[in-house]
Amino acid sequence: MRQISKFRIPAFVLGAFAAGAMAFGAAAAAPKGAPKSLKVAFVDFFSGGAAVFGVSGKGTSEWLVAKWNKEGGIGGVPIDLVLVDEGGGPKKQVSELRRLVLDEKVDAVVGYTSSGNCLAIAPVAEELKVLTVVHVCGTHRLTEDNKLKYVFRTAANQAGDSVSLARYALSVNPDIKTIAGANEDYAWGRDSWEAFKIAMQRLKPDVKVVAELWTKFQAGEYSAEISRLLAARPDVIHSSFWGGGLITFIKQARPRGLFDQSLVLLSTGEQVLQNVGKSMPDGVVAAPRATAGFFALKGTKAHQDFVAAVYAHNKRYPDYPAYRTYQAWSGLKGAYEKAIEMAGRWPTTEEVIKAFENLSWETPSGTVTMRSDHQAVHGGLVGTTKFSKKYGFAILENIVHHKAEDINPPLGTKTLDWVRGIK
Repeated sequence: MRQISKFRIPAFVLGAFAAGAMAFGAAAAAPKGAPKSLKVAFVDFFSGGAAVFGVSGKGTSEWLVAKWNKEGGIGGVPIDLVLVDEGGGPKKQVSELRRLVLDEKVDAVVGYTSSGNCLAIAPVAEELKVLTVVHVCGTHRLTEDNKLKYVFRTAANQAGDSVSLARYALSVNPDIKTIAGANEDYAWGRDSWEAFKIAMQRLKPDVKVVAELWTKFQAGEYSAEISRLLAARPDVIHSSFWGGGLITFIKQARPRGLFDQSLVLLSTGEQVLQNVGKSMPDGVVAAPRATAGFFALKGTKAHQDFVAAVYAHNKRYPDYPAYRTYQAWSGLKGAYEKAIEMAGRWPTTEEVIKAFENLSWETPSGTVTMRSDHQAVHGGLVGTTKFSKKYGFAILENIVHHKAEDINPPLGTKTLDWVRGIK
C-alpha cells in the first residue's frame, strides 16, 4: 500500500471483510449509467498526536466499506476506498484535496477532523465541485460562514458539547462561582470555549472567568497550564483538548491533583477513555462530542451489532470518531440511494446533493437529519467517568441524553446567538 494511494484499498480486497445484506444487496443490478466503482477518499489523522483519533475512523471506514461492498456497494456499485492522512496542516490538506480530485479522480471525499483543515478545504471543495462529507470538524463556522453547495457536515457543531457540559456542570454543582478554560489556539478550541463560557454565564450570570489558557495544536506538554489552573483554583475547568494531547493532559494533571481540586469538563473526553485506562479519575464530566451513541449502552440491536463489528475489526470499542464516521458514510450512501430512486438511473453529483438536503437516516446512535444549510442535527449525551473492572478503563455513568432540538440552534439562527438565548 502507498499513502494517498499508500492507504488505498481496492474494493475487491475490502469485500472480504463483511457480512449481511441491506437495501442494495449483493445481487442488486447497478442502475443505468453507473460507473464500475465509486471512488471515495477518507481523510483523517493516521500519524502524529492526533492519530489515536483518526485510526478509529480509518478502521471504521474499512469495516463499513467492506461490509457494503459484500452487500453490493452503493446502488450495486462497489466503493473504491482511498485513505489519506490529515496530518501536515491546512495548506497540505488543500494540496491533497486538489490531488485527490484532479489526479485520483475521486467521486467524493469523507472526513476532516480538524476545524482548521475543514475551514481551509471547504472553499476549495466548492471550487472543484467535489461532494465532500465532513464527519467531525467542530467549529460552527464551517456551515455559518460559508455558502455551501458541495460540502455537507453530518455531525453537530461544538455548541452541543458546550451547552450540554454547562447544564451538566450546574446539575452537579449549582453553586459554581468560577470557571477556567484550557483549549487549543485555533478555531475548534476558541469556538468551543466561547460557546461554553457564554452558556455558563447565561445559565448562571454571577459566574466569573478566572483563566483562559491557550496551547498549540496537540502541544503534548501542559505543565505550565496545569500550574496556572492549580493557582487559579476554579470551581470548573473546561477543556476541548483531544487525541494525543488530551491523553497527555490527563496523565500530567492527575498526579498533581487538578481533578481533585476542580470539576473538569472534557468535551471530547469519551474518546480517550480506552487509552488512558486507570489514569482517568472518577467524576470527570465527559461528552462524546454531542454524539448520541456510547458503546457501553445496550441500545438497539443495530447498535449492539455495530459495537461488536467495530470491536472485531478495530480491536477497540467504537468511540465517538467511529460513530461520526458511520454517520458520514451512511449519510453519503443514503443520499446516493435516494438520488438513484428519484432519477431511475445513476445520478449526477447535483442530484445527489439535492437528495442529501433534508435527508434523514438511521445510525447506530439514532436519527440524523441534514438541513438545507448542509448542517446535520442529532441528539447527544453527556456523563461522568467511573472506572469499570469489566472493561479495565473508565466508562460513563449518570448519563443525560439530549434531543436534537435541545443542543442545536434552529435553522437560520447563528450558533452563538442561540447560545446567548438558552434557558
